[in-house]
Amino acid sequence: MGYVLILSEKPSQAKAYSDVFKNTIRKDGYIEVNDNRFFNGQKAVITWGFGHLVELAPPEEYKEEWKKWSLDTLPILPKQFKFQVAKDKRKQFNVVKKLLMKASEIIVATDCDREGENIARSIIKLSGASGKPTKRLWINSLEIDEIQKGFSNLKKGNDYLPLYEEAKTRQISDWLVGINASRLYTLLMQKKGLRGVYSVGRVQTPTLYLIYKRQNEVENFQSKPFYELVGDITTDAGTFNAKYKERFDQEEKAKELLQSHGITDRKNNGVIKSVEKQLKKSKAPKLHSLSTLQTKANKKWKYSPSEVLKIVQGLYEKKLVTYPRTLYTKKDMDIIDRIGEKLNYNGL
Repeated sequence: MGYVLILSEKPSQAKAYSDVFKNTIRKDGYIEVNDNRFFNGQKAVITWGFGHLVELAPPEEYKEEWKKWSLDTLPILPKQFKFQVAKDKRKQFNVVKKLLMKASEIIVATDCDREGENIARSIIKLSGASGKPTKRLWINSLEIDEIQKGFSNLKKGNDYLPLYEEAKTRQISDWLVGINASRLYTLLMQKKGLRGVYSVGRVQTPTLYLIYKRQNEVENFQSKPFYELVGDITTDAGTFNAKYKERFDQEEKAKELLQSHGITDRKNNGVIKSVEKQLKKSKAPKLHSLSTLQTKANKKWKYSPSEVLKIVQGLYEKKLVTYPRTLYTKKDMDIIDRIGEKLNYNGL
């Protein structure tokens, strides 16, 4: 009789899951679970990756001539993409593969985002276990109650396959841009006498340009004076300040507006024609997403985005915050479901 295999993303996540169950035994690379409250009384095994156990193969794995950096071999466009086990993670991959092949059912319990789905499905596919039934643990907190609730309400695994395809497409596009553009720029720069490797990426390069462009704007900034009309208003009920809504780039234009309304000196009588009162309600601010938290921490404490991610990820693993990356909303999942129906997903 087989067992249920729970595939988590990292050891700390696996440990959080194991804390929920009774009768657990730690082994080399996995944890055995015997808890009759879950999995219809079946035995379960929790195992993990170290992030990406599986990666795209380098160019030389397709053609030997692609190993050498040369303009003659560009562009590098494999007809089919190959995946391999990361060299420093082969031991754990072999543990996971062996467990996958003996499992009767797989629970994908990696992070609940497209990259988490990619990590799990890449391992499952390279292990040769794609034909096995899968379910999905979809939670955004490592609190014991949330984990128990998640394992008691597992989702259909195939419903989340579009996330894997989306992430894999992004992974391949990054590889194509990085391999070809980096070699192209590096070789062209070397022809001009420059040394070194010039890394070009789908995200990093346009982002770097935006930073460069903004820095130029800051360095070349020239302040320009502007003029505002501000009045001190005195009434029987008290005093207040009033400011005209527009600004003027020239003092003469501000004075012309005053003159057009017959205001020629500093003290003028006026009439308040109407007063409008409105009751306004302000909603409570939304909870932070990772991006808004990074923005806030950068403004307040000058933390870099990577520092914020590292801190929040650590807090998440200590069960102090919910999942730090942006989650898919119900609307997103509905769109993903429709895509899946059109593509007729029946497995990897």
